[in-house]
Amino acid sequence: MLAPFGHGLWTAVAGAVLLRMTATDLDRSLFAQGYIPQPTSQQEHLFTLFSVGGLVLVTPVRLGWLRSLARREPDTHPIHTP
Repeated sequence: MLAPFGHGLWTAVAGAVLLRMTATDLDRSLFAQGYIPQPTSQQEHLFTLFSVGGLVLVTPVRLGWLRSLARREPDTHPIHTP
């Protein structure tokens, strides 16, 4: 349920970091005019690092949450619906 929000947020953060660390004035002016400049080699490497790094950080949290759900004891008083 939160996946689309999380993906969009992570993409926005990675894009903002890439543009802030490696953008030039020429890139900014072209982007403002509607042109998408070609990424530099450094930008490509940073994007890959953040994309893979995000997955590496989030995966153990999700696996831990899934493991905690699997270890839960079933409810002793199940709710019966008519």
